[in-house]
Amino acid sequence: MFLLFFTISVIGCGNISDGEYAASVTLTGGSGKATIESPCTVTAKKGKLTARIVWSSSNYDYMIVDGQRYDKVNTDGNSEFEIPIVLDKKMDVQADTTAMSKPHLIDYTLIFSVSDSKDDAKIEDESAKETKVKLKTEIELEKPPVIAGLTYESTDDNNFAKCYRIHRYSGGYAVISIDDGRNYLIVPDGKEIPKVEEKDMKILQQPLDKIYLAASGAMCQFDTIGATENIALSGIERDDWYIDSAVKMMDEGTLKYGGKYSAPNYEMMVSDDIDLAIESTMILHSPKVIEKLEQLEIPVFIDRSSYEQDPVGRCEWIKIYGLLTGKEKEAEQAFAEQIVKVTSLDDIDFSGKTVSFFSVNSEHLIFTRGKDDYFAKMVEKAGGVYVAPPQTGKEGNSSYLSVSTEAYYDYARDVDILIYNAAIEDAPADLAELKQTDVIFNDMKAVKNGDVWYTDKSLYQFANKTGDIISDLGGVLSGKSDDTGFFHKLK
Repeated sequence: MFLLFFTISVIGCGNISDGEYAASVTLTGGSGKATIESPCTVTAKKGKLTARIVWSSSNYDYMIVDGQRYDKVNTDGNSEFEIPIVLDKKMDVQADTTAMSKPHLIDYTLIFSVSDSKDDAKIEDESAKETKVKLKTEIELEKPPVIAGLTYESTDDNNFAKCYRIHRYSGGYAVISIDDGRNYLIVPDGKEIPKVEEKDMKILQQPLDKIYLAASGAMCQFDTIGATENIALSGIERDDWYIDSAVKMMDEGTLKYGGKYSAPNYEMMVSDDIDLAIESTMILHSPKVIEKLEQLEIPVFIDRSSYEQDPVGRCEWIKIYGLLTGKEKEAEQAFAEQIVKVTSLDDIDFSGKTVSFFSVNSEHLIFTRGKDDYFAKMVEKAGGVYVAPPQTGKEGNSSYLSVSTEAYYDYARDVDILIYNAAIEDAPADLAELKQTDVIFNDMKAVKNGDVWYTDKSLYQFANKTGDIISDLGGVLSGKSDDTGFFHKLK
């Protein structure tokens, strides 16, 4: 390891072994208000270094590095980028912020360093293990863990979710098995904790009524089953919530901001006696936070619902939160109601109406979704045909994709319905403003026919209402209304 660090210090971004490293980041320039999380994860591959950086703001939409443009790689939370870097040298970059009245491209200087301290800068073995872990197959998930002193009874059937299974044991015990290899043993209130030998088995002792919730997408599940009172600390601030109950609780002081996922307020968590931290997979980029929480005897549950291929599978994670909070009956009922809304569209024929999902940023770049994305699948479940960009060679084609306005026009000009993604970019006030955004919109079929819609900003915080969203998409396709719960027509 010493030789590795010595090599890095001598040749900067030279030939280091492939793998993942922790690097400190120094940021200068701008107004001095912005920061970048440090350390960050640096990946070395075939002599090239790439860093995944997280800004202190969600308002950065792209960066310029060495003359090349890099768009942010996430849709929720603070802006994240994957950029090429060099070590121990000043890098002059630019970042575009939309926080002001008009977008501004601001000059910054970055310095990435790998410390010569073994503890601070070693290769993060656990982090690499988490990000590269071999996922369990469905057959492997079906196999219940063996727990001394407990008798296995059954495994719950999932209708759509593929990323988890719930195994039942005698005495009311249960294990939530996740496809990333983690297992969570649910110990009923007042029951003894069995002796567990599996290192990936986390113990969750009920009642779990003082939760730190950093996986913001799960709040809607707690809200649906009437378990928001189980959440004591929020990983996002009051103004970032679109869920009324969360806003109300923060206004009343019953729910407090406990720091973001990568920098939680440990002192507050200890003083409030937090018994569970629920995180999104973003926490895997901050392995030391997991380590610190577990040192404080606060178990960490990682929500992988966003990896469900079927959008209704995301909704089915409500069963997990029902189990954790003792609200299983309410969870089953809520999920059943969403299924009814989805299946009610099965026999409706919308004659192959085509749909495109998009937004336009300040640089006139179109952001859309690939054909395998969950929104595309919701369109298809509603009876529509989702039109995606031509294949780019990237397997799955499911993440946010950016295309030029010309390329977008080439494949989407004859689409029947356009839906503007207002969750990431403010929607135009009307069709006239959309036409002013770029000349291509004047000659698009959906614009000419007045069949352009926009989403609520809250769209991504309501996985619990997947059935409602799909039903609303059915309303968009039918053309019977100009307004639904989640989609609204541009006039």
